Amino acid sequence: MDNLFTFFIFPLVALLLGVGAVIGIAVGSGVVVRLRRWALPTLLTLVSVASIGAVVAMGRRLRLSTEGLENVGQADVAGGMVGKLLLVSVIACAVALCAARLFDLNGRLAAAGRFHKRGMANPSDIAKAFMCFYVASSILPIFFGVQDYFHVRLVYPFFVYLAIFLWLPLHERDPVNVCKVMTGLIVFTSLLFAVVQPEAAIQPGYGGLIPGFNVRLLGTTTHANSLGAVTCGYILLEMAEPVRKRWMHLLLLGGAILCIILSQSKTSIIGVFAGASIIYGTRIWHFFNRKGRDYNGAGGQLLALALGVACLIIVIVAAVMMFGDGSMLRSLERKLNPRAVGDLSSGTGRLWIWAAAIDAGMQNPLFGQGADYWNLATRLRLGLSGAATAHNQYLQVFSLSGLVGLVTLLIFMGYLIRYAIRGAKASGNATIAMLVVLLLRTISETPIAPTVILAAEFFATTAYFIYIIDRGARPRRLATAGMAQLAGTMPQTALHYR
Repeated sequence: MDNLFTFFIFPLVALLLGVGAVIGIAVGSGVVVRLRRWALPTLLTLVSVASIGAVVAMGRRLRLSTEGLENVGQADVAGGMVGKLLLVSVIACAVALCAARLFDLNGRLAAAGRFHKRGMANPSDIAKAFMCFYVASSILPIFFGVQDYFHVRLVYPFFVYLAIFLWLPLHERDPVNVCKVMTGLIVFTSLLFAVVQPEAAIQPGYGGLIPGFNVRLLGTTTHANSLGAVTCGYILLEMAEPVRKRWMHLLLLGGAILCIILSQSKTSIIGVFAGASIIYGTRIWHFFNRKGRDYNGAGGQLLALALGVACLIIVIVAAVMMFGDGSMLRSLERKLNPRAVGDLSSGTGRLWIWAAAIDAGMQNPLFGQGADYWNLATRLRLGLSGAATAHNQYLQVFSLSGLVGLVTLLIFMGYLIRYAIRGAKASGNATIAMLVVLLLRTISETPIAPTVILAAEFFATTAYFIYIIDRGARPRRLATAGMAQLAGTMPQTALHYR
């Protein structure tokens, strides 16, 4: 009987599953080609729904006890299956999109793409840079890291990111609207979830900076800082390119601002102020510049640079306050929550976390420790039980994947900076604002986590990427000068986004 299962039934089941997978991919690819204008929105919206559904299905119940905040809810079997089915649907959609693009041998999909119609080159350079970073930071440590660790979550996000980068040039409409839907779903369902099930969405007894304000909104995310990150991304998108109706713009912006205040995420609130300063500062500059004298295109860029330097100065001052002699913090204790201010003196423990991350990376400088280094056992051994990450993007990558991962990250960031600068004028410096906020987050957090696609940080970071890449694409060069002469004049790039 055992031989029957081993040599007949198991191989037959594997064969049937393989054939079914191939047929499913083929059918899915055909559907994708027919409904190609909905391909990218479907994938990103499905990821958002899966993220929200996974949190709702977990049956979370937050309670404050003598040992701190704890989750007393228990997810049933049906709730766990819902989360897994949503994740499987995301993976299937991503694989179908990748297969459809792979088998587009006649180039029919690429010919109707958004970048092609705008006379812009496909952003293949930055897409290749990111995928190299993914392989170097997530795949190579499986084989060369200190720890022997493999999990399927290290592999399937590859296809999700690949599908996004493959289909972004093929999307015919403005992808910023897709990003707004993707991030807005999490923001406004979090507010709704707080009303419907406050015990699952609101953290009680939180000692924030504001005395007496002791609640914190988690919403449909796993952590309040995650909610703050995605809300910050939505606010910046709405500020950069608001909806047409002003009352709707004010309503959406007001709800998102309420959400980020309730999250009490300090980094996200600082990010909103920094991004808003650049976006609205540029508009004020352009308004008075047009009123007073001829428009100077370089002036806005200089203003964005000055505001970016101002944000950097603010970060340096904050670092002095957090890690200096503490005199500034002691003066704040009279007005703010003394316990929360006291935590800032060590950057909420970040000094020790950063030291541990550097030490971990130096043990295997080329390929790092491996993807599972910041597990509970390691954190308990280091005395950093609350540090799920290195709380710094570059040290996080260095500790997990060494110099190989860090170098590829820096190459990708270099491309991102180049795209942001190139798209600054056309977007009113909104690309610079997105870049500055992302860079600020990389100092104290890890917003770029390639192996996590259902966390809220994924949506904020992906929205920044898509916006900067779309607005900062370079004009496509003509193959020969004779084509321009035949046309009579050099073609002008049409940057009409909507």
